[in-house]
Amino acid sequence: MSNTADVEFSPEEVSSQAQGNATALALTALAYLKERGLDLDEYVAFHGRRFAPAWEELRGRPVVEVARLAALNAVSLGATLRSLSGDDRSAEVLVAGWPDEEFLDLLRLSREDAQRQHGAFGPIMEHLGIRYGWRREGDAVKLTFERDGA
Repeated sequence: MSNTADVEFSPEEVSSQAQGNATALALTALAYLKERGLDLDEYVAFHGRRFAPAWEELRGRPVVEVARLAALNAVSLGATLRSLSGDDRSAEVLVAGWPDEEFLDLLRLSREDAQRQHGAFGPIMEHLGIRYGWRREGDAVKLTFERDGA
């Protein structure tokens, strides 16, 4: 029997476990709603509205900085950042590889179901005065951000 004082977890182990737990929580919520015939997009919009005030410190910052944080959110769940470009007025992010098929199969979700999570940035960006959109591009998702009046 080992003593818990002898157990240590590396930062990499903790990060990997946290990433898997965050993905599981996000996708399980969608699976629950889908199983009950409830609107996934309404839930995603609710999520975005609730978290929009947490992004307030980015109001008026260059749009590429806002897009960088959105990209970090996607990568923190396990997506791969393929590209991030932009300036003060607009930005684009291309992410891929999320979620993996194991999660989708386990929860009986399609990739399209899971990718709806990107819609949560809509209310957040609206709160910041930034136009936002996302769309699938092959095996990736492109997020676009543009400051109103650009």
